[in-house]
Amino acid sequence: MTYSRFIEEYLSKGLIKRQRVGLDQINKLIQQSRQELNDGIKILGISPKVSYTCVYNAMLYAARAMMLLNGFRPIGFNQHKTVIEFAGAYIGDNYKVLFQKFDTMRKKRNLLMYEPWKLDISGTDTKNAIKSAEDFLSLIMRKIKEENPQEEFKF
Repeated sequence: MTYSRFIEEYLSKGLIKRQRVGLDQINKLIQQSRQELNDGIKILGISPKVSYTCVYNAMLYAARAMMLLNGFRPIGFNQHKTVIEFAGAYIGDNYKVLFQKFDTMRKKRNLLMYEPWKLDISGTDTKNAIKSAEDFLSLIMRKIKEENPQEEFKF
């Protein structure tokens, strides 16, 4: 699905709405994203599950920053899923595997939150998630800077 068709469909379904924010908010979301990733890395040896959640949150903050910068925010149910789908539609199929990993992380994080007895997250799972998050954050930050060269971001 093209980005413009995605926007049209998700606006009509009431899953996103238009919203503009300032660059200071975008900078803060990206900074928070990087902090969550760093925290996840630091606590990996203590708690892979908590680390995994931090790493997922890092990806979510970065994707929300990109979404807000483009003038949209998720509304209603399944906001995390909507953010992932938005980011995938916006960035395109070249990074489809990375967005599939992000969505898999969303599902696992959901189980960790609501049915933790159904899932065991290992250190290896979390190390793989960290690698995906590092790739994802680099992609998002690069994309934001490329598309807004006139702006000065603090990340």
